[in-house]
Amino acid sequence: MATGGEVKVEIKEGNTDSNAEVDFAKITQNEALALLKANVHGLTSEEAQKRLIEFGPNKLPESTRNPIFVFLGYMWNPLSWAMEIAAIIAIALLDYADFALIVGLLLLNSTISFYEESSADAAIKALAAALAPKAKAMRDGQVVTIDSVNLVPGDVIIVRLGDIVPADIKILKEDEEGNQEDETPMQVDQAALTGESLPVKKFSGAVAFSGSAIKQGERHCVVYATGSNTFFGRAASLIASTNNVANLQKIMTKIGGTCLVTIGVWVIIELVVQFVHYKHSCGPGVEACPTLTNMLVIIVGGIPIAMPTVLSVTLALGAARLAKEGAIVARMSAVEEMAGMDILCSDKTGTLTLNKLSVDSRSVYPCEPDMSVLEVMMWAALSANTITEEPIDVVLYESYPEQENLKNFKTMKFVPFNPVDKFTCATVVEAATGRVVRLLKGSPQVVLKRAWNSAELNDAVNNKMIEFANRGFRSLGIALAEGDGKDGETKWRMLGLLPLFDPPRHDTKQTIERCHMQGIEVKMITGDHLLIGKETAKMLGMGTEMYPSEVLISAKNGHPEHLKGYKSLLDMCEKCNGFAEVFPEHKFEIVKILQEGDHVVGMTGDGVNDAPALKKADVGIAVAGATDAARGAADIVLTQPGLSTINTAVLGARKIFQRMTTYSKYTVAMTFRICFTFGLLTTIYNWYFPTILVVIMAVFNDGAMIALSKDKVVASKLPNSWNLPNIFIMGIVYGLYLTLSSIILYIVSTKTMFWTNHFSLYSLNDQNWYLTTWCARYIDQTILPNTFPQSIPGFETNGQSLGQILASPAGIASGFVPSQPIVPGSTYMYSNAYDYSLCILNPPANSPGDYNYQLTNANAYMPGACNGFSYTNISFQPTGVPTLMEQCMTEQKYTRGAMMRSLLYNQVSISGQALVFVVRTQDWSLTSRAGSLTYMAFFLAQVGSTCIALFGFAGYSNPRYQFTDCAFCKLSSGGDIPFFSGEVPIGLTESAFSASVVGCTAYVIVAWIWSAIWFVPLDLIKWALCWILNEDGFRDGVQSRTRSAPAEDKGAPTISGATAGSHGNPLGRQSLSKVPAQVLDKASASIVAVGKDKSGNVGVSSDSSKNLTIARKSLVKTNP
Repeated sequence: MATGGEVKVEIKEGNTDSNAEVDFAKITQNEALALLKANVHGLTSEEAQKRLIEFGPNKLPESTRNPIFVFLGYMWNPLSWAMEIAAIIAIALLDYADFALIVGLLLLNSTISFYEESSADAAIKALAAALAPKAKAMRDGQVVTIDSVNLVPGDVIIVRLGDIVPADIKILKEDEEGNQEDETPMQVDQAALTGESLPVKKFSGAVAFSGSAIKQGERHCVVYATGSNTFFGRAASLIASTNNVANLQKIMTKIGGTCLVTIGVWVIIELVVQFVHYKHSCGPGVEACPTLTNMLVIIVGGIPIAMPTVLSVTLALGAARLAKEGAIVARMSAVEEMAGMDILCSDKTGTLTLNKLSVDSRSVYPCEPDMSVLEVMMWAALSANTITEEPIDVVLYESYPEQENLKNFKTMKFVPFNPVDKFTCATVVEAATGRVVRLLKGSPQVVLKRAWNSAELNDAVNNKMIEFANRGFRSLGIALAEGDGKDGETKWRMLGLLPLFDPPRHDTKQTIERCHMQGIEVKMITGDHLLIGKETAKMLGMGTEMYPSEVLISAKNGHPEHLKGYKSLLDMCEKCNGFAEVFPEHKFEIVKILQEGDHVVGMTGDGVNDAPALKKADVGIAVAGATDAARGAADIVLTQPGLSTINTAVLGARKIFQRMTTYSKYTVAMTFRICFTFGLLTTIYNWYFPTILVVIMAVFNDGAMIALSKDKVVASKLPNSWNLPNIFIMGIVYGLYLTLSSIILYIVSTKTMFWTNHFSLYSLNDQNWYLTTWCARYIDQTILPNTFPQSIPGFETNGQSLGQILASPAGIASGFVPSQPIVPGSTYMYSNAYDYSLCILNPPANSPGDYNYQLTNANAYMPGACNGFSYTNISFQPTGVPTLMEQCMTEQKYTRGAMMRSLLYNQVSISGQALVFVVRTQDWSLTSRAGSLTYMAFFLAQVGSTCIALFGFAGYSNPRYQFTDCAFCKLSSGGDIPFFSGEVPIGLTESAFSASVVGCTAYVIVAWIWSAIWFVPLDLIKWALCWILNEDGFRDGVQSRTRSAPAEDKGAPTISGATAGSHGNPLGRQSLSKVPAQVLDKASASIVAVGKDKSGNVGVSSDSSKNLTIARKSLVKTNP
C-alpha cells in the first residue's frame, strides 16, 4: 500500500545486505510506515491476505509432534520404566508369553491414553476457538474485529484498556501535530517480557511488544512484527519452554513412588530369602529360574501401570466436560484447586447481575435548574465512544432517543477510562457553530469534586446517589467544560446524574444457595457504592454485612477501631459478606488475607486491573466477556455468563477429584495387597505364583481403572483437598485386609482338610505328613499293583506287575523287605519300596509312568541315568534320580499348587476389583450406584478370571525338566485332574517350583463365596476409618484443608494465543523458563530485519532466520 511519499530510513548494514536491520523504536512514524508499505488507514483485505501468505500467521511455529513419538511418550515415565524392566527380565528368562503380555499391557495403556487425549484435544479446540485472541484492525478503511493470528506487518490496529498486545507495534500519533505534552500516555504492563513490576508509559512513536497488557489508554498502532519475528517470538526460539505440571500429577507421582518403593523392598526381601534361606538356584534357558520369574509377580502386579492412563484420561475427559459446560480450564492444577475452593470472591457486574445496563430516563437528575433531562442524556451520549463497544458507552448512546441530533457533533479526542482516575473525557466540536466542549463522565464523586460549585451541589448530589443506591441503581456523573482546555482555564459544570440499572441474574440466588450447600462462601466484591452492593445482596439473599474498602485498608494500616468488632482483619474478611467501592489492588489484598487463613480462594474478574487478583487467587476465574488481559491471568475462563457456570465447574472439578481419590486409594490398596500377599506366600511357604496370571489380572483391572475415569460419582458436599496420609492409611488397611483374606484362604485350602471334610471337594492339602500318607497308599494300592514293567536284559517280567515282582523270591533276594508276610491275593504293604528310584518304573515307552525310559533317553534331563538299574538290584539309586516317594510328593505338590493358583487368582481378582465399589463412595457400596462402564468392566473381568480359574492353562507354564504322562498326578480322590496335560517336574530339580496353572474346577465357587464373605465387612472398615481420620468431614462435618501448592506459585509468565491449543493448554499459552529480557538485550527488542523486495524497495523482511540471527547477536552475556 502506498505511503504517500518517499521517506529515507536509516538502516544498519552488517557484512552483507542480508544482515540489514532497523530499530522501530528509533525511527519516525513516517519512516516506519514507509518500511511497512502502509499508511495510517491500514491495509486492504487483498493486501493483508498477500502478506499473510508472505509472513505467515501471527503465532509461534507449531512444533511438529510425530504421532508415533507422542504414542511412545505415554510409556516414558517411572511406572512404565519399571514395567519395561520387567519385560526385559521376562525376555532374558525366555519367558515369551509374559514378555508379550507385559508389552501388550504397556501398548494397551498407551493406546487408550492416545485416543482419549486426542479426542479431548479435538473437542476443546472447537470449544475454545471462541476465546482466540481478537484484534480490532483497520481493513479497507473500516474497523473490523479479526483473529489476532491473522494480523500482518503493516496492519493498523486499535489497542485499549484490557487488551493483550497481539503483535509488536508502534504507537501512532493521535493527530497530525502529535504534541506529546498534551498527549495522555498509554500505560503498558510488560512484566511477562521484561520483568518490570510497574506499567510503562508509552507515548506516540514508542513501541509495545506482543504479550504486553494495556493498563490505560486507547490508541491506533501499526504492526511491525508478528509471530516468531516479535521480541517474544525470538526469545521463544532461544529459551526453553516450560510446561505447567498439574499438582494432581505431582500427587500421583508421589503415590506411584510409594508403590515403587514398596515393590523394591519386597523384591529385595524375596531374593534374599529365596536364594539365601531356601537355597534356590538359577540357570539359563526357559523356566530355568522360577525364583526370578516369581519376582516379576511383585513387580508387574504391584506397579499401578494404569496410573498415567487414568490420570491423563481423567484430566482430558474432565477438561472436555468442563469446557462443554462453559468453563475452559487454562491451568490443569486449577481443577483440583477449584474442587477445594471454599471462598468465592465474586464481582457483582456480569457475574451476579446480567451486565445489561439500562438508563432509567424517568429518574435522570439534572444538576442545573435550566438543564432538561433530554439535554443531560444528549451530552451523556456525546461523551460515549462506541467504536470500542464499552457497555456503558453503548447504553448511553442508545438511550438517547433523538440520535439524529448527534450527527451535528464530531469527537475530536477521547481519553478512555482508567481505574485510577475513574473517568473518561471526550473533546467534541459542534459542526454548525464550531463550539468545542469537553465532556467528563465517571464516578459521581470524581465528577462532583471537579465541578466549580461542588460545595453547593454536594448535599443534593450525595442524597440523590443514596436514593439511587437504595433502589439498586448505579450513578453516573456527567460534566461539561467549554473549550479544549489548551488555554489552561477549565470550569467544569456538573450537568446531572444518570441512574444505571443492572438487574440480578434470575438464577443467581439459587446458585448462591447451592454454593452454600457445597461449603463455598460467596462474597461480593464490587466497585459500586456500598448501598448498591447491599441492595443487590439483599435481593440475592447473600447477607448485607458489607463494608467499604476504606474500612479494610484503615484496619490493615493499624486502626483497630475500624475492625467493626471483629477480632482481626482475617476474622473480618472471613465473616463479612463482602466489600464495596473496591479498587483492583483491594481485591488483591482481600485474596491475600483469606489465603493467609488457609482458605482456598476463587476470584472472578473481567478487566485488566483484575489480573493481579486473578493471578493471586488459587482459582482465578475470568468471566464471560472478560478482557484478554483477564483471560491471560485466569486459571479458568468462562464462556457462559453468570455464577451458575462457576457452580457447575465446581461440581465437575469435585467429580474429577473424587475419581482420582478413588483411584489413589485403590492403587495403594492393590500394591500393598499384591506385594504382601505373594511376598508372604513366597517367603513363608516357599510358594510361587505365575507372572502370567498377574499380567492378565492387570489387563482386566485396566478396564475397571479406565472405567473409573468415567465413573458416575457424587460430588463431595464439602471442598476437597489432598490428604495423602489418609489415602495411604486407608489404602494400606484395605490392602492388608485383603491380604489377610487371601492368606487365610491359602492356609485353609493347603494346610487343612476343611473343603474336603465339609463340602466333599478334592483336597489341595500340601503338607508333608499328609502327602506322605497319601503317596504311600497310592504307591501301594495303585502304582505297584498296576504298573507292568518291560523285561530287561537278565530279567524276564513274564507279565507280572511291579508289586508281584517285588513280592517274588527274586525281588526279595534283590533286597526288597515286605512289611508283612507274603500271602497270595492279599493287599501288600511295600514299605521300603517308597525309597526306590524312579528307574523301577519301566512300562513301555510313551505310556503313563515310563520314567525309566524318559531318564535313559538321550534327550532326557539325565540321559542314561537308569542304565545301571536291574530288577535283580532294585536298591540301585542313581545320583540325582528321585525316589518313588519324592516324585509322588513333587507331583502332588505341583498339581495341588497349580490348582491352588487358579483358586487364589480368582479370589484375588474378584475381591480386589470389588474394592472399587467400596472406595468410590462413603455410602454403603451396595446401594451407591456406580457407572455402567464400571459394572461392565467388573463383570467382564470376573467372567474372564473365573473361566481362567475354572479351566486353567493345562499346566502352563510347563516345567523345564519334566516327565510327560505323569504317574502320580491324580486328585486326592484318585481321579484324573481335569484340563491337565500331564507334564510334571522331575523331583529334586528347581523345576519343582515352576508356577504352573491348572483349572481348579468347582473351587471357583469357593473363590466367589469367600470373596463375598470378606467383602461384607469392608464397608464397616471404611466407615471406621472415615470416622477415625475424619475423612471429608465424615465425623464432624468439617473438612480439614491443606493448600496443595503455594498460592503465590502460578509458574512463569505466560503469553496466551502464542501456540496451538490442547486439552491441557486450551488457550495456547506459551510459558518460557526465563523472562525474555533476561536472555535478550532489551536494546534489541524493537530491532527487526529488513531487506529488498523484487522491485528493489526496502521493507520488513519475512525471513524469520534473519530475526533469529539478530536474537543470537543480542544474547545477554552472563558471568560464568
